[in-house]
Amino acid sequence: MTSLSDYEPLFRDAYATLHGGHPDEPPTDSGRRSDESLEEFLARSRGEALGRLRRRLESAEPPKKLRIAHGLLVRLLTCASEADAALAAQVEAYRCGNFQGSISHSDRLHSIVSESARLDRELIVALREAEEAGPGTLSALGIEEIEQPS
Repeated sequence: MTSLSDYEPLFRDAYATLHGGHPDEPPTDSGRRSDESLEEFLARSRGEALGRLRRRLESAEPPKKLRIAHGLLVRLLTCASEADAALAAQVEAYRCGNFQGSISHSDRLHSIVSESARLDRELIVALREAEEAGPGTLSALGIEEIEQPS
């Protein structure tokens, strides 16, 4: 099991990626390839970042009071990757004139986004419970305040 102070940077990276990123930090992608469109580059670089974070989280042993939140973060990163793929497929189907395919991918995207919202609400509850179990946990993770789940 990892100490809270050792776990904090990993948690913070995953949480920030799912909730707006680190605007002051340079991207950690491998750069745009010469044969790659901007859309392909953005999808690939985000996919790489999400995959790296998910692998790091999956290999980490969180502090006991954060196990539920940890599992939810892993699931949210997976949903983010799936949503990106569904959106890319929807846009490609539309671009190719396959409107029925575009609608099908849109339905899949809606399902993923709904599941992500549900998981995010569960994450908020899990973080509140971790704070109740160990006051100062959220502060140690660099989270000043979390919103009420809706």
